[in-house]
Amino acid sequence: MNIEPPGIPYNFSDLEPAISRDTLVLHFGRHQRVCYDRVLAGVRGTQLEALSLEELIRVTERNPAQHNVYRCAAELWNHNLYWRSMRPGGGGAPHGVVADYVRARFGSYERFAREFRETAAAHFGSGWLFVVVRDGTLRIVTTSNAGTPLVRGDHALLALDLWEHAYYLDHENRRGAYVSAFLEELVDWDGANARLAQFAGEPRALRQRSDAATARAGALRVP
Repeated sequence: MNIEPPGIPYNFSDLEPAISRDTLVLHFGRHQRVCYDRVLAGVRGTQLEALSLEELIRVTERNPAQHNVYRCAAELWNHNLYWRSMRPGGGGAPHGVVADYVRARFGSYERFAREFRETAAAHFGSGWLFVVVRDGTLRIVTTSNAGTPLVRGDHALLALDLWEHAYYLDHENRRGAYVSAFLEELVDWDGANARLAQFAGEPRALRQRSDAATARAGALRVP
């Protein structure tokens, strides 16, 4: 099996008071961990066991008969990025190359933050908000349910979980308060810069690896 068990890169209480320990324990143990267990059960004994998580998502997204596995695998990947999009003592305006991308696309961090909040508020029901690079430009996008930018070809820098279980214990139905806490107290711009450097720094190597992975995944014939 080529998929690592999920983990959170800090202690459960480290994001308090923005996100409580109780929320992280519930979120990780009752949601992401369950998705991981279901992915393992769904691929056990099949050719899918040989795939990485990213390859598994791409293969099963194209096969309606495998959408139960796809949804759990996508949620696993989305959560992995979500945990790494936050850090203790984070938040505030971006710095580094990401700040240049923000200014180029939005004009200022204030306009970026306003669109971020408005996009999160306008999203109906469960899903995700992502900050991605598409065609060299920073964009704020949302997906419904387990939707992931991985299958769109976008390079995701940040993820924000918009499912109610991510914030209901701490903020009840006030999604806006949770979004503000993420921006002002949690967002990890260092991590976003590192992911941007990976995407922008080795485009040819990344394309070659992606093409090779897609070719391997496409060679599979899953019933």
